[in-house]
Amino acid sequence: MSMAFRWHMALVLLAACGSSGDDLTDATELTCPAPGALPFAMKSHDFVDASNKNLVTLDTRIKDEASDWFGVPDGLAANVYIDDSATPGAGTPTYHGAKARTKPMQGVFATPLVGENVSLWTYDSDAKTWNQLARGTTDDTGSYDLDAMGYAPQDGTVVYSMLEADGSCATHYNYEIPRGSKVIVTDIDGTLTTDDSQIIMQVADDAYDPMMVGAANTMLQAWAAKGYPIVYLTARAHIYDAETRAWLDAHDFPKGPVITSNGTTAANDAYKTIWLHRLVDDFGWTPYAVYGNADTDITAYANLTVPLDKTFIVGPLGGTRGTTAIPNLDFTAHISAFVNAQPDE
Repeated sequence: MSMAFRWHMALVLLAACGSSGDDLTDATELTCPAPGALPFAMKSHDFVDASNKNLVTLDTRIKDEASDWFGVPDGLAANVYIDDSATPGAGTPTYHGAKARTKPMQGVFATPLVGENVSLWTYDSDAKTWNQLARGTTDDTGSYDLDAMGYAPQDGTVVYSMLEADGSCATHYNYEIPRGSKVIVTDIDGTLTTDDSQIIMQVADDAYDPMMVGAANTMLQAWAAKGYPIVYLTARAHIYDAETRAWLDAHDFPKGPVITSNGTTAANDAYKTIWLHRLVDDFGWTPYAVYGNADTDITAYANLTVPLDKTFIVGPLGGTRGTTAIPNLDFTAHISAFVNAQPDE
């Protein structure tokens, strides 16, 4: 049975299952995109537009987007869709996302689900209750922008974006990292995956599992275990959010902000430099060690004067411009020689 068919059958079952209030579960978290029976009752349970119902039946690949919200506790924060020229601000979280579908072998495309009801839900572990934070309707691009007025997220909390019509979901993560924190910043393509073509193959075939650089997940798990927050800074466009999250989750990479690109800068180094300045200048974080594979990564890290002995480059450019090489597409030696020797954060 293909992965696409399994997702299709799961979503068909979702449309008929219990968000009416009669058969709620006692779950405290959801497994997206197909969570099954729900622990809360939504206000609607069918498609607003019949053409959208037909779309999800025929195009079974989910292409949802869901922004992370991250920044400094009681201070500046932003979601990853912030305009390249804007600076993070203070206030309650805003969540941007999109609901879309495509065919299993056409991941470069996404047909928006227009005019459908979307609600945001989170679990309050103290009160042991599910709360609806906001509700709205997708626009003509399938997108939504919802303000969670009065919501003060804690580090690591999850906000679930529910497509009410079929009960499918996407995850918005919240990260609050104090000023002065040392963070680990990493690229994905050619750094955690073996080369830039892996995302192309994953986009072309939703059943393809991109190849991972040896011990890449173990390396970042080791940093996380020492208390260093992980920030994923990739030049991938927002439209590949679903593929990116699915791969990181499937390989047990530690949770952390996933920063994808607006696609409005001329070069990847410019876009990454913008975000690195936000991390340093606006949030007050220090990139303690950084990972990449491309010349644009090297340039962006150099623009923030990250020390070269903590600028680790995978692949053919490893060691160029004074950087430190990760040889043989494998982090195993790096973990024992460097990561394990670092102090806890």
